[in-house]
Amino acid sequence: MSTIRVAVLLVVITLCVGGAAARATDPVDVRAMQAIAKSTRADKSLGWGVKSGDPCDGSWPGVCCDKDLGRVTAIDASNGGLAGTISGTDLSDLTYLSSLDLSRNRLDTVTAFPEPPRPLRYLTHLNLSSNAFRDIAAEFLLSFPALETFAMDDNEGNLVTGSFLVDLVHCLALRTFSANNMTLYGELSDYLGTGTIFSALERVSLAGNSLVDDVHHDWGKNRKIKFLDISNQSLDGEKDLGGRLDFTAGMVDLVEIHVRDNSFDGPLPDVSGFPNLKVFDAANNNLCWRLNFPSGVAVNVDRNPGVGKDCP
Repeated sequence: MSTIRVAVLLVVITLCVGGAAARATDPVDVRAMQAIAKSTRADKSLGWGVKSGDPCDGSWPGVCCDKDLGRVTAIDASNGGLAGTISGTDLSDLTYLSSLDLSRNRLDTVTAFPEPPRPLRYLTHLNLSSNAFRDIAAEFLLSFPALETFAMDDNEGNLVTGSFLVDLVHCLALRTFSANNMTLYGELSDYLGTGTIFSALERVSLAGNSLVDDVHHDWGKNRKIKFLDISNQSLDGEKDLGGRLDFTAGMVDLVEIHVRDNSFDGPLPDVSGFPNLKVFDAANNNLCWRLNFPSGVAVNVDRNPGVGKDCP
């Protein structure tokens, strides 16, 4: 089970403690949830609204509420058989929502995943992975100023636009960003800027995309990243993500790094300053120099012909 999934589940479990709401559910939340149940077909796949129209009475699987406020606080509909669309207006009416997991369904978009007309100021966890979303509305991320975890892996469309990249820098609390197997083009710095901007970022997973160019040598400066996966970047069959791995020099909190199946060259990095490193996967690149890793690190440098030799 992924770390993102575990984190969301922990949030949902915490919010569900206490049973049914002690206060009458806010009618705005009732209307919004009933509309979402219908538009996503959760009324049929999850039984939302079948026993009761009240989303906070315990009869709506995956829906959690604050019993004192009578407001919906978390929705976990992962792998819930959902299909159809979701309205930005309905989402924005759930003003106390802190966690939304719609992953592993068949949700799609007629145009773009909607921008809620009013910000969800408490939303910290958003998982849209493994659906059929084709696009994201302009200024979408401005609706989630407190976002800490954002996953959108394995969607079939091109969700990323120039506006999305600009908006991402407003998510200053972002700790986890996962967008594997998408259609991400451009340079790594286009998406994640500098360590000064994303000072809280700990997990980055962008494998299976089309990132290009050399990673700048100071990209890792001042970052707190513990997990980095930028494996297997390919554009028109070419491996165009490369440079030297000295960009990791400032990433002293690293636990796992995955850069396999790219075009990185030059010497293996000095990992003596990474006391927590457990996994180093750089298979199928153009690296050189001798192996010098602590015994507790799982190392994969297969298909690097220069490893074990002096660098040219």
